[in-house]
Amino acid sequence: MTDFTLTAPLTAPGTAWDEVRAHPELVWGHGAPDLEPGRDYDANNALGIGGQGRIETVEPGRVEFSWAGDGWQQPGRFLLFIGTDLVIEARAVPDEQAPAARDYWQRAVATASGYLNQPDPAGTAPRAVLFDADGVLQSSRPGWLAEFTRIGGPTFVADAFAAELDCLTGDADLKPRLERLLACGTGGSVDEILQVWHDLVVDPDALAVVDRVRTAGLLAVLATNQQSYRGARMRHYHEMDRHFDHVFYSYEVGVAKPSAEYFQHILDVLELPADQVVFVDDSPSNVRAARAAGIPSALHRTSDGAAGLASELAALGVPI
Repeated sequence: MTDFTLTAPLTAPGTAWDEVRAHPELVWGHGAPDLEPGRDYDANNALGIGGQGRIETVEPGRVEFSWAGDGWQQPGRFLLFIGTDLVIEARAVPDEQAPAARDYWQRAVATASGYLNQPDPAGTAPRAVLFDADGVLQSSRPGWLAEFTRIGGPTFVADAFAAELDCLTGDADLKPRLERLLACGTGGSVDEILQVWHDLVVDPDALAVVDRVRTAGLLAVLATNQQSYRGARMRHYHEMDRHFDHVFYSYEVGVAKPSAEYFQHILDVLELPADQVVFVDDSPSNVRAARAAGIPSALHRTSDGAAGLASELAALGVPI
């Protein structure tokens, strides 16, 4: 068994614990549970790589939990500490799984500390609201990651996300990349993968919140990372664009979140200063980047749904 410790300094330790309690996805990723003893979870990071475990004990600034990556025979034991530093202690991780576990949790520590160390800038009365799509207005159908693995093989999820990166900026075509990946896998087809990838569940209540923003006299702006095939599905099948005054699909913009250029492009088109724009996204890295660009931003917890979205906007000064 292997033990390791990962540490990152915190610039605002006084508020960090409350932030993690409110947003456990900062550490555990998408699908994170409430931090309550006995909570089981199955969570994954922005690359679609994840694991399962249980929240064992919770005390102020300290969480004991189990976690096992996909395919593990037994879980490892972990501790989270939040004080002047954010610390993850891994205990009793199977030796053969230790390198992958270290990489996974190093990414989690970097994501969480990066978000916690980026203050939210002050804003004035907002005139425009930027909405992320995935995890805020829509989601993939439950079980899609398992379908990816079934069709493409055990490493396909991570490989597909890596192949998609250049496609998000319009610099590459996703289909040939998927064809190359699948040629080495289980014999699944690109059409099968895209059918799963594009099987979106749009939240009508969240879109109603967008409509209320427009009714209040603010600009509603779609700010989403998409490759061209998925973006076309959103645009033509789900008619997403009709809810917005402006849309910024990353593959059309030529840059993607969390780049500073993406947010600056939007500000330039809107002809608004950053402090008159607000942003909501479920990705800590994207929220951090928007805040660094001077845009007041909220991290959305997907499980809070449309009610959470409305509350987050109200906290940002949106009259909703």
